[in-house]
Amino acid sequence: MKKIYTLLLLSISISFSAQIEGSWSLTPNAGALAVGPDSASSAWWSSDAGAVTTRDCLFDDSIVFNSNGTYDHYMDGSTWLETWQAGSPAEGCGVPIAPHDGGSNTYTFANGILTVSGVGAHVGLAKVHNGGEDGAPVNDQIAYHVTFSGSSSEIMTIDISFPNAGGTNGLGWWRYIYLKNGAAPPPPPPAHTVTFNVHTDLIAGNVSSDGIYIGGGFVGGNDALLLDDSDGDGIWSGSTSLDAAGGHFTILNGNCSDWSCKEDISGQPCADPGNYNDRNNLLGGFSQDTTLNLQFGSCTTPATGIDELTSSFSIFPNPSNSIITIQAANSINTVNIYNMIGNLVMVKNIANNQSTLNIENLTNGVYLMELYLSNGSKLNSKFIKK
Repeated sequence: MKKIYTLLLLSISISFSAQIEGSWSLTPNAGALAVGPDSASSAWWSSDAGAVTTRDCLFDDSIVFNSNGTYDHYMDGSTWLETWQAGSPAEGCGVPIAPHDGGSNTYTFANGILTVSGVGAHVGLAKVHNGGEDGAPVNDQIAYHVTFSGSSSEIMTIDISFPNAGGTNGLGWWRYIYLKNGAAPPPPPPAHTVTFNVHTDLIAGNVSSDGIYIGGGFVGGNDALLLDDSDGDGIWSGSTSLDAAGGHFTILNGNCSDWSCKEDISGQPCADPGNYNDRNNLLGGFSQDTTLNLQFGSCTTPATGIDELTSSFSIFPNPSNSIITIQAANSINTVNIYNMIGNLVMVKNIANNQSTLNIENLTNGVYLMELYLSNGSKLNSKFIKK
């Protein structure tokens, strides 16, 4: 009986090991590389769809796990370099730098743990190991958590934790998603339309003759989306389809490839210090078409800087958990409600000087109400959903 159990365990071990055998490369989709405070989080950074092109030297690297416990890392003369590596003045594609220059090393895979051993041995990013992000693992050995998905286990998700005070339990987590070479890539994540309305009244000086742009992060380059202000009201607007997984972005006053004309929101609550102090408004993703009402250079929603509650406009009860009544001296045409990051969450056409709104489905918090009156004026105020 003992021999039967031994053979059964050996068979299971071989079966699991066989899953990892073969040739793998990073999946050519957004989110192939991500890092955050938890194993499934990309809150700190995630590669966007453009990274497949800008980091093509990394995405075309392949790792071949052999059945004899060795693996080969092919870089084909070019891979992604970072400034922590001696001899790399900047991030970008370049000739691999020893000892992280590929070649053959050894591995073990059991119970979902992949361990690679050897000088320079790694998968994903060379800098990341169980003790930090400096490319110098203890005993030249790194352990990764591995799971498989897809109809034939053709998708391999690799997670690795490293010390980081900002993460859960003092750990940060990198995630790499690999696709077995020869397999059809998984469909890209869904996309939704994002509309940007950028108020420019806080710009010191004038708006650049090149216009206002949205760029960076998951949106694209510095000139990814040129906004429009054809009506001359100082609010620049534009829409584009973006990966629903979300990411960071910035606003630029002009078309500057060196990013010198981007807004400075460092130290403000919507700034992402881990990503060049870009905006974090869309980190964590979004599930529907979204409108962002933004102020260049500020995390304050533009409506908060306009007239607050006046005698000609009242909201009651405030706070409320269900129904609120709005009343104005003049007939109200339209009511827009924004959350505190500028997303338009409710619109109602009224054509009366009094109406009720059901806010039960709004999450608890502070909201901004924008009223357009029949006499052409606009009023703004805040209310609290509790």
